[in-house]
Amino acid sequence: MMGRLSAWYIGLTARERVLVSVAGALIALVVLVYGIVLPVGNALDEAAVRHREVTERAGRIVGQIEQLKAAPAPRAAVLAGPVEQIAGASAQEAGFVVQSNQRRGSDMAVIVIPTARPSAALVWLDGLAGQGLAVEQLAMTPAPDGTVSVNVTLRRIGS
Repeated sequence: MMGRLSAWYIGLTARERVLVSVAGALIALVVLVYGIVLPVGNALDEAAVRHREVTERAGRIVGQIEQLKAAPAPRAAVLAGPVEQIAGASAQEAGFVVQSNQRRGSDMAVIVIPTARPSAALVWLDGLAGQGLAVEQLAMTPAPDGTVSVNVTLRRIGS
């Protein structure tokens, strides 16, 4: 293959050789610029942008962690009244329909919520600590429609 190409090139006149060499150099330059230099430069620019974004995000996360460390620990508000009333009222305020709310001793209650969105149920359970209640036992059963059934045992914090 190279022999035939060399023979072809030698068979050209001097003027044709100069024109073919200039065309070859231009093609090599275009391939170099558009095939190598620009894609590599764009990749480096995109990597620098991604690095800056990730660094800024990491800085925000570190700042938030420092704020959490510096903030005083929230004190749970101990509400007066039976546990089942506090928990039932909290569930109804969160928009849940309570199927069962049973007292277990003086400082525990079992609540059954037949249908709830999982994210809303977890937010509600997380907020119970601010009302002086802790989750003792939890069973969340998924339903085919994407909701869950919640069966939770709550106790008063500090008991």
